[in-house]
Amino acid sequence: MYDPDDNEVLITEIYYEAATDTKLGSKMDSLSYSAIPNEIKEKIEAAASLSYMESIEMPQPLAVVYQNEISMYGKPEKLYFELTSI
Repeated sequence: MYDPDDNEVLITEIYYEAATDTKLGSKMDSLSYSAIPNEIKEKIEAAASLSYMESIEMPQPLAVVYQNEISMYGKPEKLYFELTSI
């Protein structure tokens, strides 16, 4: 969700087991709006709520690696943009 007053975007990651819809965990962080790519800014600004949601599915082995690395090292700031190249 974009906050124009602070010029920041609040990002919430929620992890689910796709087969059962069981919630596995979640993380919240914020980024400067200027760090967001224009393609995503357009989607945020087009919504009355100034929010945008995207789902990403990955195979179980990759999901385990992804969650372990986030637990060990924290979330990289540019994670959201790196995923577009998968």
